[in-house]
Amino acid sequence: MSSLFGKGPGFRSMVKEVVSPSLWGAWALTSLVVALAGPFGTFDSNTFLWRLAYWSILIAVAIVIAIFCRTVWRHILVDCPIWIEDLAVAVSLSVLFGPLVMMLNKIVGGDEAWQVMGLWAAMGCVLIVAIATIAVRHAIREMVSKRDPAPARDRLLERISAMPDARLSRISSDNHHIRIITNDGNEHRLLMRLRDAVSEIDVEPGMFVHRSHWVAEASIARIVETGGRESVELPCGQTLPIGPKFRPNLVEAGVISE
Repeated sequence: MSSLFGKGPGFRSMVKEVVSPSLWGAWALTSLVVALAGPFGTFDSNTFLWRLAYWSILIAVAIVIAIFCRTVWRHILVDCPIWIEDLAVAVSLSVLFGPLVMMLNKIVGGDEAWQVMGLWAAMGCVLIVAIATIAVRHAIREMVSKRDPAPARDRLLERISAMPDARLSRISSDNHHIRIITNDGNEHRLLMRLRDAVSEIDVEPGMFVHRSHWVAEASIARIVETGGRESVELPCGQTLPIGPKFRPNLVEAGVISE
């Protein structure tokens, strides 16, 4: 657990989530929609401004809980698609946050607010709102990525203490972490999934050569064959296996001739 939430990759990942503009854009939109809807008996008993303040605070708390859950699930579901991680976060949030909403509504609204909706229904509502918020966040990220010009530097490099002129050489899985090697020979370790890391490569041309290895085109010295198995040889002399599933990537790039 200390590797997740100490002052290391897990801690930095949580901080990056907290300051994400898309996250708080989704928070603002969700808070407004929920305040207008006035669930759990808050519509008739309170003014719009009161509901907006109340639900904005509650949803902000939910987001902090969700970030905690995402950090844990990202560590567990390291090889799973992002939608499975999203679903795990939404379900965890409904289990943790649903009872909290019921308790707070009883405090501010009395027994009538408590009786408006049962616990299972409250958890279901939290689940729906969580899924909707995740969907809105993905939509905001997509719009921003289409609007902004292509970056001059890979976003992944902003996560590490790389030199300004450093370029990516290769990325490899390392249990729940990844190892990032730049062209100056420096190595960095992050708590992150390999596929998520590759999605933040905007500039450097490269490809997966194996499910555990992404290599920049400039770092492929040659292809060697040993015992009938092909490998990518790097400028340093180290070799990486070529997975049969990823061989077409090298063929398409012209590194291997069919």
